Amino acid sequence: MLAQHLITKPVFEAMFPDGSFTQDNPVSLAMEKVLATFDENAAFAREREPLDAFYAKITEKIRGLESVRAKQQMLVTLYDKFFSKAFPLLADRMGIVFTPVEVVDYILRSADAALHQHFGKRLSDEGVNILEPFVGTGTFLTRLMQIGLIKPEDLTRKYRQELFANEIVLLSYYIAAVNIESVYRELCAENGIDPAEGGFQGISLTDTFAMDERDSQLAGGVFPENNARLEKQRATKVDVILMNPPYRAGQSSANDGAQNAKYKTTDARIAATYMRLSSGTQKSKLYDSYYRALRWATDRLGDQGVVAFVSNSGFVDSPVANGVRLSWAQEFSDVIVYNLRGNQRVKNWQAEGGKVFGEGSQTGVAITVLVKDPNHPGAGRVHYADVGDYLTREEKLDRLRLDSSIESTEFEAVQANAAGDWINQRDERYVAFQPIGDKVSKGRVGTVGVFQNFALGASTNRDVWVCNFGAGRLEQNVGAMVDEFNRLIADDARTPDAARIGWSNKLTARRRTGKPMTTHTGGPRRIQFRPFMRQQVWFDPGLIDAPGISARVSPTVNHSTVAIAINTDSRISTPALMADGLVSLHLNGDSQVFPRYTWEPASAPDGALNLEALAASDTDEVVDGHRRVDNITDATLDAYRQVHGDVVTKDDIFYAIYALLHHPTYRETYAADLQKMLPRIPQVKGFAEYARIGRELAELHVDYESVAQHPLNEELSLTAPDDPYERYRIDKLSWISRKDHTGIRYNEHLTITGIPENESEYKVAGRSPLEWVIDRYKVTTDKKSGIVNDPNAWLREQENPRYVVDLIRSLVTVSLETQRLIAELPEFEVIDS
Repeated sequence: MLAQHLITKPVFEAMFPDGSFTQDNPVSLAMEKVLATFDENAAFAREREPLDAFYAKITEKIRGLESVRAKQQMLVTLYDKFFSKAFPLLADRMGIVFTPVEVVDYILRSADAALHQHFGKRLSDEGVNILEPFVGTGTFLTRLMQIGLIKPEDLTRKYRQELFANEIVLLSYYIAAVNIESVYRELCAENGIDPAEGGFQGISLTDTFAMDERDSQLAGGVFPENNARLEKQRATKVDVILMNPPYRAGQSSANDGAQNAKYKTTDARIAATYMRLSSGTQKSKLYDSYYRALRWATDRLGDQGVVAFVSNSGFVDSPVANGVRLSWAQEFSDVIVYNLRGNQRVKNWQAEGGKVFGEGSQTGVAITVLVKDPNHPGAGRVHYADVGDYLTREEKLDRLRLDSSIESTEFEAVQANAAGDWINQRDERYVAFQPIGDKVSKGRVGTVGVFQNFALGASTNRDVWVCNFGAGRLEQNVGAMVDEFNRLIADDARTPDAARIGWSNKLTARRRTGKPMTTHTGGPRRIQFRPFMRQQVWFDPGLIDAPGISARVSPTVNHSTVAIAINTDSRISTPALMADGLVSLHLNGDSQVFPRYTWEPASAPDGALNLEALAASDTDEVVDGHRRVDNITDATLDAYRQVHGDVVTKDDIFYAIYALLHHPTYRETYAADLQKMLPRIPQVKGFAEYARIGRELAELHVDYESVAQHPLNEELSLTAPDDPYERYRIDKLSWISRKDHTGIRYNEHLTITGIPENESEYKVAGRSPLEWVIDRYKVTTDKKSGIVNDPNAWLREQENPRYVVDLIRSLVTVSLETQRLIAELPEFEVIDS
């Protein structure tokens, strides 16, 4: 916080040469007092010396600005361009993205319209208290005053008594305070009004989510006036909440220090509402910052009022967010959603059109107005509008300008189904089919699912450190990480460094116990890491944060089984993929893994009889202390035999289901259902053909390395080295051109041509088999740790310099044969039960 104050101080001194900002803002004044205690030490001044030239240029520009609006724009530009580079982790953690003014104006006018329609009030009216809990640079409150929603005669009262704002980032807090005050004074001058003395008193420096977690006192007694402002805000009934919530959705690594904080009160409310009602598989996503903001705002509003905001549009159709939609139906009288689209992470991303926030976001965006009217009986009404396909960013913003507010936008009344779906509603027939796996009863003998056990694939949370093409380099990486962890245990003052360790919450917990690590509890194992790509993983429960189903699929190198990996990432439409042995979480999107068999310990850990084994058959296979357990339930076998005859086996069911999951008609008919929930399996005509085709698909997808190679042309240069490992050395593969995918430039010596154009028509997890080869088989160096992952090590360990060349030829066959087999599937006909 001191660093932020120090870096921005020269900018504000140039903006306010009379020192008024430092004198009027309580936080700035307190920060100056703290800095005064260090005056005898010139260290701060020396730290800032490299920026003197930059400050000189900025000061010169600022002093040339005459209007308030020009100074506002300068501050926002500095914040946007400078802050994100000066404090990248803080910017990342807070999910800082600036809201286009067209979006802000539409939200403000819509909030005013909703308030008037439902409660007969306007934002300008006395007693209407307005809160912006994540104020950023103050765009909402400044535009509220600028676009005329606050009448001149109401301006000073609203400014002094009825506008509130919170911000946790010091730089944006400063800018918001300046912007709001500057606009207020400019409007007073334009309307001949004597402005109130002092700065904007409605803004507080605070973490909004934490306001009710503790006594909300920031830095003890350092900011007493700020704490007094917070208490006043907490005691005020809020009628309207306006916001662009923080969008941060977790982190890629705990090393970055950008992890989302935990908030006991808000998180408990999420668990009691959104999570309780959700039928999704990844409910932890409901703790993302913008869901927290929605939950906090709903509770802060009380029993009457309006919440208007722009946010990630994931809540509109996300499977896990059906709990949010169902909660809103209970808590609000009207839910008004304008979906501006722009999601770059879906299959048909071109139709989503331009990104409303420009380069600031890859996700879709929606404007939402929520109304709480205690006089409305029954469930909330849902009003939905979609901006349309293929619109550019500018066209979307033009529509917002033209419509002005929800009063001019045409909304469709949506009747949500029992599952809380608004759009792409689930097929009622689909729910009657048998679930492939049931979350509630899984693991029990009497589960209603086809499979008794299933779980996610393995998630290490530190792939760079514990996954590698080369077993030797992998052992070095793990050894270095283990040594660093043990040093962290020995030295409490030592902090985790991404250059030395892949940190996570699991390691934080282990560090507290003081239990050291060793490399002797694990070792290198092969893992199906991505489609048609294996590498080595250091298989050790202490280093793999979430082993998932790994211990049951392949507890040791001597145990294995085939398993169906089904994607649960609703953004990706992909068929299932079969694999054997260890399976990564991201083998096929976010993979739920359904093994044909599981391996269970034959005896309890203490050597006593394992009671679960009492039900085992005498014919069960036992290998190295583990018993192989059939994972398809007997009830499922009985059901299939009743329909298809006693010749049906559990293997037949397993492979028939795999074929069904590839059937284009099944996938298209139940696309909305498959996006929102795990597959449900109908009984279909032509079962024997499904089983046959499923077996052949499984052979292709599991044994892809040994599939017959498609005849391709290999064009070697005259200067190709004699050493086969140099001749076939990999750096980075590429297509021969962006548009021509009939050939691959393997390296400077070898080009492979003759690839059939329809090879790319079979895709899994968004890519064709050869696209996965190009994406994954390349030398990479991790920026933070410097760790190198080199596929050439894999070639040497396979003792096959042509491994990837042969793989390319085999995968062409895999793709073509998969397409042939899918085309042979019977017509999709469900047998009515």
